[in-house]
Amino acid sequence: MAQIKLNATYGLTGTLPAVSGANLTTLNASNVSSGTLNAARYVDTAGKILQIKQDDTTGTTNSSSSSYTHFSGIDLSITPTSSSSKILIFFTSNFDNNSTDNRQGAVSCWREIDGANNILLSANMAQPAYSPTVRVTATVSWVFMDAPGSDGSVRYRPVLKSNTGNQVSMGGFQSTMIVMESTIA
Repeated sequence: MAQIKLNATYGLTGTLPAVSGANLTTLNASNVSSGTLNAARYVDTAGKILQIKQDDTTGTTNSSSSSYTHFSGIDLSITPTSSSSKILIFFTSNFDNNSTDNRQGAVSCWREIDGANNILLSANMAQPAYSPTVRVTATVSWVFMDAPGSDGSVRYRPVLKSNTGNQVSMGGFQSTMIVMESTIA
C-alpha cells in the first residue's frame, strides 16, 4: 500500500496510488451542485432574450368604431434571428370611456409579417374598466407571447375599439410597448 506523508516543510511526499478517471466520464450536470462543468457536457435549457425594442407616446387616439383601430404613436417592428423565436410583448396605456353613458371599449394588438398577413393576436387582450353610469379612466395593460414562425420583419401595433359604438380613448399619458425576441426551451 502506498504511503503518503504530510511534512510541514516539504508538503506531501511519497507516491500516490494510480487512479482511473473512467468513472468520471458519466458525470451528469443535474448531479453537480458546485464546481465547473465541461461546456461540451452542459446543455443550456434556459431561454435567452436576443433583442429588445421599445416605443413610447403620450398621444391619444379616439375611436367610436366597433372594429379595431390602430392606436397612433406606437408601431414596433422586430426581425427575429430565427423562425423558431418567440416574441414577448408588453403594453400599457391609459383608457378612458369619455362619458357616463354606458361606454365600453376593448384593447388588442395587430401583427403583420413582411408587410402582409395583418392579424389580430387576440379578440380581447384587455377589457378596460367599465361602468354604465360613471366615467372611468384606468390603466390598461396586457402581456402576450407570440410565435410568428418567421425570420422576416414582424410589426406590432396596439389597437382599440368601442364595444358600444360611442367614443372611447386610449393614451393621454405615457403609453409603452416593449417587444423582446426570446428563445424558449
